[in-house]
Amino acid sequence: MQLLKDILFSRAQDLGANLCGVADLTADTQWIRENYGELCASFPRAISVSIFFPKEIIMEQAVGPTRSYSYFYAAINRQLDAIGLGLSNLLQQKGFRAYPVPTSDYRQSRLFPGLQEQVAAHGPDGLPKSQTELMGMFSHRFAASHAGLGWIGKSCHLINPQVGPRLRLTTILTDALLPPDQPLPNRCGGCTRCRDACPVHAIHGVPFSPDDPPSERFDKQACFSFLEDMATVFGQHTCAKCLAACPWGSRS
Repeated sequence: MQLLKDILFSRAQDLGANLCGVADLTADTQWIRENYGELCASFPRAISVSIFFPKEIIMEQAVGPTRSYSYFYAAINRQLDAIGLGLSNLLQQKGFRAYPVPTSDYRQSRLFPGLQEQVAAHGPDGLPKSQTELMGMFSHRFAASHAGLGWIGKSCHLINPQVGPRLRLTTILTDALLPPDQPLPNRCGGCTRCRDACPVHAIHGVPFSPDDPPSERFDKQACFSFLEDMATVFGQHTCAKCLAACPWGSRS
């Protein structure tokens, strides 16, 4: 399995990845089942892949929003999704199950078994409309922190020692029992720069603990509403002041 891991990481790097790691999910199966469903809980491993964001573009957001940030946010997402698809296909060719998690998408509020047949038989009238929640399909940060790519900071972003939170992530769930990597200790200490930088005070400055609900650390509705307001004024859902404020990686 170490050879397969090396092949996967080499393929990811050839496609533009900066960091890769493997997370052992077996100790968190029940938590994954409760939050993300039976399908995600059926995978014992997660491959976490990261691409670094151009630092100068992030640091510019401390002054004000730019369209460059939104452009490269989308471009990196597309590249990460291509890497996820490539690694998933490689795993399938080796006889393993693999599920590439979209880099940016919201979780469905519920599943619709047999919906195709219902729409075909009766049309759309009277059927419930699909909705999403302010929650990802699977937590890339959870996978990345377990895979040793960094730790979850007070902003709820993954913090990497080399670049801080200035990176994007994707995840491939798999049943290939790849050798897992070791998580890193939380190194945020008493720093509250992300909290102080948030325009709507959505970040509470509370250290990450897996036993606490995310609401203890972060008001996601306040952040989402602010991004909606930004889209009205600026034309795009953008801020990133907390990313620019983090001292980790800001001078590297």
